[in-house]
Amino acid sequence: MTSPAEPGPGRSVVAERGPADSGWAWWREQRPPAGLLHLDSAAAGRSSIATLAASAGHAEREATRGAYVALAEAAPVLGAGRAELAALLGVPAAGLAFTESADSALAALLAAWPLRAGDTVAVVASEWGPNLHAFTARGLRLAEIPVGDGGVADLAALERMLASDPPALVHLDQVASHRTLVQPVAAAASLCRAAGVPLWVDAAQALGHVDTACGADAVYATSRKWLTGPRGVGVLGVAEPWWDSLRITASDLVAATRPADVSPLWLLMAREANVAAWIGLCTAVAEFTAAGPARVWDRLAAVGRQTREALADLPGWAVATPAGPGSAITALRPGRGQDVPAIRARLLHEHGIVTTAGEVNRAPREMTEPLLRISPHVDCTPEDLARLRTALQALS
Repeated sequence: MTSPAEPGPGRSVVAERGPADSGWAWWREQRPPAGLLHLDSAAAGRSSIATLAASAGHAEREATRGAYVALAEAAPVLGAGRAELAALLGVPAAGLAFTESADSALAALLAAWPLRAGDTVAVVASEWGPNLHAFTARGLRLAEIPVGDGGVADLAALERMLASDPPALVHLDQVASHRTLVQPVAAAASLCRAAGVPLWVDAAQALGHVDTACGADAVYATSRKWLTGPRGVGVLGVAEPWWDSLRITASDLVAATRPADVSPLWLLMAREANVAAWIGLCTAVAEFTAAGPARVWDRLAAVGRQTREALADLPGWAVATPAGPGSAITALRPGRGQDVPAIRARLLHEHGIVTTAGEVNRAPREMTEPLLRISPHVDCTPEDLARLRTALQALS
């Protein structure tokens, strides 16, 4: 048992905030003071002091009590965190595994799912570039789902595809990385379920950003973005009907230690893992849950609208065509031939503003030029957006 002098493996969470709260300054106050204006949550959100302390505390317990003793003592925290994450992703807690990243989660999924070389995966044009590479490297063929205005999947066209020439699976990025675009994954899941075709959802930009409990057969995400958890942790969830179909191999030693009440996904959990980061993620998701997921989603949607309104008539830039409600991500298209990576660097070094320069390889089937991505979190203020606008005017 942990001695009174040692920090225990519990999670410190924010007090739940009610509708009477006058703003989101408290979100910023629970994080270390920022030396920069951080408008880059789609790359990595700013972790809270509690999340940082939880990760550091577990690392210290590994040093003082032993790594495996500390892991055993943290079991209640890890179990609660996995249950909260599973609920957010719409899968059973037993069907959720921690991975190293969203990329590693997709790699594990591709290795475990009963796919054959030459099978078809249906995607939309805005599909994340590294995912396209992962599919083709696995020997899969790509089929493109028609889209409507703005890039949203055409559900009627998807239904026809599922009926006439069904793919082995449908894959959707719920929230695009490079611009304002949210896919109707719950409606797509319903169509895929009726057709007997599995739907996989890349929720890397969605978890903590929008409602991700969509009924997907497989869903994966990362800790470090909108949940503001640590880097180096991903999550993979698979719906129960598919558990017996997964092809996951493990040594006899590892297989013998698999608990009786978990799914085969347990075998995907790294044996040599950064458990301190797992603890940090569990703390971050507890804070998110205490803050009220629906309130956070609504606030992020409002932040996205406010950002696009603040930058709508900015000389030399155009807001990339938005599609679908709910995204806090805004992309700016250069109108005067600006070098987007250079602008991003100057925003950082001359104005202390963190953004992302989105190159075309992020969505090679759709993007034709680099875009400047702006992705504030819930604590963004009108003054922050005015500062960004002034800086971009000075650089353009």
